[in-house]
Amino acid sequence: MNPTGISYVGVDVHERESQIAILEPEGTLLYETRIETKNLPKFIESVHGEKHVAIESIGFIYPIYDKLKALPMCHVHVANPSRLQLIAKSKTKCDATDAKVLADALRGNYLPTSWIPEDDETREKRLIVRDRVRYGVRTAVIKGSIKWLLKRKGIEVKSPFSVAGRKQLRSLGLFEIESRLEELSLVESMTNKLDGMIAKLVSGDKNAKLLDTLPGLAPYTAFFLSS
Repeated sequence: MNPTGISYVGVDVHERESQIAILEPEGTLLYETRIETKNLPKFIESVHGEKHVAIESIGFIYPIYDKLKALPMCHVHVANPSRLQLIAKSKTKCDATDAKVLADALRGNYLPTSWIPEDDETREKRLIVRDRVRYGVRTAVIKGSIKWLLKRKGIEVKSPFSVAGRKQLRSLGLFEIESRLEELSLVESMTNKLDGMIAKLVSGDKNAKLLDTLPGLAPYTAFFLSS
């Protein structure tokens, strides 16, 4: 029984099932269970009184966040997983522990949170920027792999990713390098498309346009910061 009518709910969300821990304001564990994730909104709605729910930011957070946010007397807080060090450093890491830590961190007001945009337009813009970052990382990985292959074989190519350098790389007739160059070409093509999309978005966004004037700040970074 919870005389205050206020509950702190920690949810360790997974694609199929989620672990739930419910604490009262003093920290006493009221209830814990594991349910199918698709039934999470219905379960949270069944919890009596005012609910403060903590969930980690995951790849499919938006549908879950929206459904929970729409529930009466339900306040949803999305934890920033990269800053939630308590779970990462837990010696007894398991779903049950994670759910309790989330609830307790929220109860103690030390839960590091992520900002979740409410409108679909902003969400889509952020996904475009994240795609651009992902392709940028992949480009660096492929180039590093090619450099490592050249070093392993004792081959020196100056400026390997210039037009002349790539031509020289292809002339080597090495499948490992040829396949990576093909992938690099595809990744760079997608990167250029995304850069074009972001440039158009930046031009129509007053805040992003202002940030883009700062030296050394790429358009996609300016747009990400403004979103």
